[in-house]
Amino acid sequence: MVRLISLIILFLYWPFSLAETKVLYADYRHRPPEMVRVEDSDTFFGPLRDILEDAAHRIGYTVIWRFAPFPRSLDDLKKGRIDIIPRTIKTKEREAYVAYLGPIGYQQKNISFLVKKGQENQINSYEDLYRYRIGVKRKTAYFPKFDRDKRIQKTLSLDDKNMAEMISKNRFSVMIVLDTSSIESALNKIGFTQYSYANYKYEQKIGNYYGMSKKSSNASAYQTLNEAIIKMVENGRVNDYYKKYNITPPLH
Repeated sequence: MVRLISLIILFLYWPFSLAETKVLYADYRHRPPEMVRVEDSDTFFGPLRDILEDAAHRIGYTVIWRFAPFPRSLDDLKKGRIDIIPRTIKTKEREAYVAYLGPIGYQQKNISFLVKKGQENQINSYEDLYRYRIGVKRKTAYFPKFDRDKRIQKTLSLDDKNMAEMISKNRFSVMIVLDTSSIESALNKIGFTQYSYANYKYEQKIGNYYGMSKKSSNASAYQTLNEAIIKMVENGRVNDYYKKYNITPPLH
């Protein structure tokens, strides 16, 4: 009888306990070393996970993660189907639907151009890009001049795996790269090692932001969440999470 009464009480209060649960839905992708996916267990680790979960906890939220390619994440963020994407590059176009959290710092993220071995000297300036078909990832922001340049022939791909397969099959001879460690990981997985980088690269320093959907059902939490993240930057908590993984913290 006692057990039955306990079950009845639990049933009566269960909807209220659910209503009190505050959840942020966030997407992740394989972006080592800041986000490293463990495919066998369908999870990931890295400072970007720890920082967001810590900040969310400070304002009474938990985070539920989903693995998704960046184009899908960006579409869902735009429509308010998810709340947050880590490491979202700030652009004027995205400001219409993204509220930026942070930045947690600034990083030197030079844009490189991956080519076949022995072809490094064929691209020495931006203008040399016009002579080639360039492999790009869908909905990735590289740098304004390139992103808006309609004269450059661009071949779209979904993600790093797709990019690696396409260059190995000669679908294009040049690939624009924002994350060298990520694409090299994808290339190594398919056993393609005959690559190098062109002499030309675009040098830039970018802010490391979390992108939050302006249509999020949790949009009202933006201000307090942003304040929590900024405070973690100021008190060194962000740096601590990077050091936990032996990663150089971003610049401030």
